[in-house]
Amino acid sequence: MTEAELIIIGNGMACQRLLAELVQQPNRPTRIVVFGAEAKPAYNRVLLSGLLSNELPDSAAELVSPAWYAKHNIELICDDAVVLIDRERKLVISRHGRYRRYQQLVLACGALPLTPAYARESAKEKSNDSSGQLQPGLCHFRNWQDLATLRLAGQQLQHAVVVGGGFLGLEAAEGLRKLGMQVSLLQRGAYLLNRQLDAPAATLLQQQLSARGLSILTNSEIERLNYKHGQLQAVRLKSGQQLKADIVVLALGIRPNISLAQQSGLTVKQGIIVNRQLQSSDSAIYALGECIELNGETFGLVAPINAQATQLAQTLCGKAASYCSENTATQLKISGIALSSCGDIASLCASPDSFDGCTDYLDSELNEYRRLWWRGPYLAGAVLYGDTRLSQQLSQLINQQQPYHGCRSSLLLGLADSAAAELAAESQSQQDAA
Repeated sequence: MTEAELIIIGNGMACQRLLAELVQQPNRPTRIVVFGAEAKPAYNRVLLSGLLSNELPDSAAELVSPAWYAKHNIELICDDAVVLIDRERKLVISRHGRYRRYQQLVLACGALPLTPAYARESAKEKSNDSSGQLQPGLCHFRNWQDLATLRLAGQQLQHAVVVGGGFLGLEAAEGLRKLGMQVSLLQRGAYLLNRQLDAPAATLLQQQLSARGLSILTNSEIERLNYKHGQLQAVRLKSGQQLKADIVVLALGIRPNISLAQQSGLTVKQGIIVNRQLQSSDSAIYALGECIELNGETFGLVAPINAQATQLAQTLCGKAASYCSENTATQLKISGIALSSCGDIASLCASPDSFDGCTDYLDSELNEYRRLWWRGPYLAGAVLYGDTRLSQQLSQLINQQQPYHGCRSSLLLGLADSAAAELAAESQSQQDAA
């Protein structure tokens, strides 16, 4: 039985970023073993929608070549998930019977897609989960196998229903539309991206997507699936409306994959509980990415996970480092549509008492919209639609939480205070003349 200084469970983007950081450290672990559940080495999941719509070649998603692992003395084991962690003996056992001992262990197990009860073949529970096999004609949009399934659907099928009006659902729907399918998108809430956008921005987004040919139904949920001779034919909504459906794509969000950690006795809640050093309740085991929970927060965006990888690489190499969470601007990856969001927009929209005021800008002809939320002199949230060039500047203001005493309209328009003053003076002069 071989022993590794470091074993990493999970070969996704978080793992690969951690490896890239580790190989730059002068005193990195000399022997590293990586276990991945997928048959394919780590790839850029963010680009799946671009691959589906044929805007990108498959090679664009490759993070490193297979030779890269051997070059850095990293043993990569694909298609063989770890099923048991023996913490007392510092031992992991894989599905195919591989045994490896570790000195340090990192869990980068990622997340599991949420699956509603109607979509599971054998579901005694009625809560969203990911257990059980999916009903025929249903799939998620989460990994390379899902991509292959949807590509085949685009070639052979006509009608698709995508469930979920978040980023992934919108990207899947647009990708299938570009493959020539007739696509209906169901959103349970009142408008699209209801955690990232306010109602005016979501309205602009829905109008633009509808103009492209997507059929968007808000306040809509599936009640049941209709089959004929074992083939999916349609879905019936709770409203009573029936939609043709050869395939249903589930994009209802994710939950941290904590099953292995829970089984091994680590402390878990929503995710694997870690401290700011990303250390679990076992001092020899660390975790990062979508599977963790830090101070009640879970993570699903690339930027914070990359920051975690940078910090954890230093910690594993004996350096003092800690991770601090920041608000990250999120952007939709659909060609021709630019939007950005930063801050807890859902809470700001739900609680008018949580902010003091807003600064707004709307140009209906250019399809541009911006809104800033303020708490006193502090910027609390920002939504940009149509022109996102201010995204980085605004997210920095939100994260740094430095008081802003300049002209808010100037900030909204991306102008210097002096230029904004001239613009305001010119506008006032025109009003006086009128």
